Amino acid sequence: MLEHDAALIRRPVLTGHQQIEGLWFPAERFDESERARQILDHWQTGARACRFDDGDLLRFRQPVSVQCDALVGWPLIRQGHTLCSAPLTPQEVARLPAADVWLVRGSHVSALQLRDAITLAPGEWIDVGTYTLLDTFDCSSALPEPAPEPRAVPTDVREILGGALGPVSPEREGVMRALLERPRTAAKSQPDQPVKPSNSAWKSTEVPSWPWLKLGVTFLVLVALFWMATQGQSNGLPPTPVAPEHSAPSDIGAVVLGTVIGSVLFTLLLMGVRKLLRPVEPILPGAARSSRASTPPPTKPPIAPRARPVRHKTAVWRRLLTRLTQHSRLSALYGRRQADYMRRMLAMFENGDLEEALRHAIPLGGGQDSVEQAFGTPQRRQELAISQNQGPSRSMLFEEDLESHLRKIYRQTFERLDRELRIEEAVFVLAELLKDRQEALDYLEKHGRQQQAADLALAWDMPAAMIVRLLSLTGNWERALQVARRDDAFADAVLMLQEKWPANADALRLEWAKALVEKGLWLQAVEVIWSLPAEREQATQWLLNAEAAGGRLAMGALVKRAVLLPDTLVAYGAWIEQLRDDPQRSAERAALAEALLQQKSETNALAWLAGATVHAIIADQACDHGRLTRDQLKALIKMSKDKLLQADLPEQALPRAARVPLERVASALEWEAPDRGNLPIFDAVPLEDARYLVALGEAGALVIDAAGKTLFHFPVPAQTIVLAHGRQVALALAKRDNVWRISKLDLVNRTVKDLGVLILDVFARSFDGTAWTIGRGQQLRVVDVDRGFETLWQVSDLPGQIVSMKDDVQNECLLLSEPGVGCQLWRYRLPERRLQSREPLPEAIFPEGFQLFDRFGVVIDVRLQYQDEDDPILVLEQRGSRKGYRLPGHVDAFANEPLLHVFPVEHWFVIGYGAEDQQSRWRFIHRTSDQVCASLQWPLQNVQVRYLGADWLLFDQQGRLSHINVDEASQCNISLN
Repeated sequence: MLEHDAALIRRPVLTGHQQIEGLWFPAERFDESERARQILDHWQTGARACRFDDGDLLRFRQPVSVQCDALVGWPLIRQGHTLCSAPLTPQEVARLPAADVWLVRGSHVSALQLRDAITLAPGEWIDVGTYTLLDTFDCSSALPEPAPEPRAVPTDVREILGGALGPVSPEREGVMRALLERPRTAAKSQPDQPVKPSNSAWKSTEVPSWPWLKLGVTFLVLVALFWMATQGQSNGLPPTPVAPEHSAPSDIGAVVLGTVIGSVLFTLLLMGVRKLLRPVEPILPGAARSSRASTPPPTKPPIAPRARPVRHKTAVWRRLLTRLTQHSRLSALYGRRQADYMRRMLAMFENGDLEEALRHAIPLGGGQDSVEQAFGTPQRRQELAISQNQGPSRSMLFEEDLESHLRKIYRQTFERLDRELRIEEAVFVLAELLKDRQEALDYLEKHGRQQQAADLALAWDMPAAMIVRLLSLTGNWERALQVARRDDAFADAVLMLQEKWPANADALRLEWAKALVEKGLWLQAVEVIWSLPAEREQATQWLLNAEAAGGRLAMGALVKRAVLLPDTLVAYGAWIEQLRDDPQRSAERAALAEALLQQKSETNALAWLAGATVHAIIADQACDHGRLTRDQLKALIKMSKDKLLQADLPEQALPRAARVPLERVASALEWEAPDRGNLPIFDAVPLEDARYLVALGEAGALVIDAAGKTLFHFPVPAQTIVLAHGRQVALALAKRDNVWRISKLDLVNRTVKDLGVLILDVFARSFDGTAWTIGRGQQLRVVDVDRGFETLWQVSDLPGQIVSMKDDVQNECLLLSEPGVGCQLWRYRLPERRLQSREPLPEAIFPEGFQLFDRFGVVIDVRLQYQDEDDPILVLEQRGSRKGYRLPGHVDAFANEPLLHVFPVEHWFVIGYGAEDQQSRWRFIHRTSDQVCASLQWPLQNVQVRYLGADWLLFDQQGRLSHINVDEASQCNISLN
């Protein structure tokens, strides 16, 4: 090292914002271990480090823009071919000797040559002994698509009840084959015309729903109406002479009546022509739509898709015709034939000819609100079949007393069949004629026919807990567990089984506990399994696992131990004292207080635990580290049973938690992005206890704390994270060409399990820990991640490709696109997975804008409105309500890429846009008050956003992570290194 007199150097240090290419860590300021830590903290890919006698040098591969005054080491800039710690003028550079590094110290310049240094290998300083190295997963071929075994649920009483109703005639088989062949032939000749099978077992001679026949029948009915209205004047009798002043009203009435009838007829004709000229493929109601061809899809889910009550809309012509006939003489034309049919049917019941009476019996409405008028005459049934019709049916509209009489006859018939042990016919009367399906199932179960009851419950889509109970009684555990895991129906099913079938209830309870553990709900699993004495050892181990996880889960496990194993709490005395006395563990004490307050019972162990920590919790509350309200703090003091504390601490002295949510801040908060890190962040989600799960791509996934410290590492590729609702398990996804490699992360046991690969187009970004929604093409599936992606539910023929999906704990919304037709929004309600709405995507209001939708299916139109000289305005229109928000400092695009992001959630609009000085700006706007509550400055990067409840995470691939909590108006910045 050479030293040179630098008395003439005017600016010996670097200040302000500079583009630096290296850092110098002098030995007189940092020891060897501290220099090594600083090099690792500032390391970037491709950097190099070397060691001189006077210190260590870190050279960057790419220049870094930093604030020199905030750096720990000496910043170095490029002066020609030399790194220098001061901004030198050309005259000063000319006086210095050639060197690789110039270090300016006061009036002296030290010239360093790299050949005199020792090259360092920082990678050898990192201890990787605790990391688990796994073999590379072979993704050369994707796993085959799961092909659930097709298992059609029988809907015919003859099949379900064992064929006790007599054999089917050969003539009927020939007719059925012909009926089945006809749709196939029609499908081949007209592939675009859908075939809609009829589910009704009771048919009438009413005209089929073909447009020309409907129009013809309507025309004849209207002509008959006109004839009856005018028959009093055209009956062949000579007209009665009347005074001239009374002749005009009759003529006017005839003209008005003719005009009304003509208008109705003309309207119906126009509707018929419109229907013929615009054939529209009908979308069948329910969770699954009929395919275009009559043949079923190649695979079907093992559990029938969730049915949905049909929102049937009666045709306009039928509503009008029903209204006209009910208030005119035309009702006698079809009423006489129906009355004759009713008399014959009632005579059969009175004569005891039940075989024929049941085949002629007319089903009652079953409590349906919208039953359509049937104008035809019923026909005799060829077989006793149970209908699966979920919507309004067409039947004869009876008087109230006649319907009561029919109900009485059907009930007497059922009682007679029951006495004669004709169980099949009795079930038919209950299910099809009286429409009392629950009683039909109870009747089958009473006679020991659980399998038949289970099949009927599946066919009728009865409540999931009832299906699970019936399937478990038949010994079909596999299907019972599928239904229970799909609909989370364990709790109700266990209660149904507990009294009469305790063995089945205990077996189901054990499966329930295992399912909860797979979801990461350890404490709930302990509560469920504790009533089984043989499994308490397993429950104790689960408690230990929860305690080892630390944080909120460990505090909940400690309280659970105090309730279930109070004698073992003595061994935790020293640990509880450390928890009480450590000032840094206020968050754990707050979690313990919340867990104690959730307990409804009062035991000595809980009182001891509350008394041992309540003083520290009150101190935390006074220092603004607690989260309890005043009422919660009073309840905790009462739980401790500390009489002296209650006497010495008056109620008015209890501190209040000073928590101000973001929407109530007095003025908009100004936040800055964190400093740049070294590890790229592909995805990130918030966990409990101020921890985060971060996806690093091929480097795996990390769990870090609020300081950015790595707690543990999962050595599996992770580009996208799917977090469970309990935040204790997650899925890590990594794309490999056209497939996704999927791994399950257990955040409590800190283990990872490779699940395999799948071909996916879209998928839910959260799941319940077991059931995960995925989509590909026109197929939507819910798979069980713990059972080899077994299909729990699916819709295989959606009317369009699945484009995107939005989801939360209770909702899933799909955007479907069908070429040439348009887009639709389908919204399902969870966990029952009922189809709540199915609406076409409305046309865009702004041609130059774009559209967004949220998890509730609400569409928002967005456009940017430019002003002449002022800042542009972001216009958002939702359900007819239009709002505008000014974007100060907005810049249209950088590198020809527009930078505008809008995230609509329940209470917030979060808007990100490009601003001046190579920055992006993110604004948090409260939707109710339309106030900008916070603004965040971020370097111009591709920022990603994840939000979960009140937690918002913003991150980029330069190692920046910012956590914003809107309930507490707080920000936590992390630089991942």
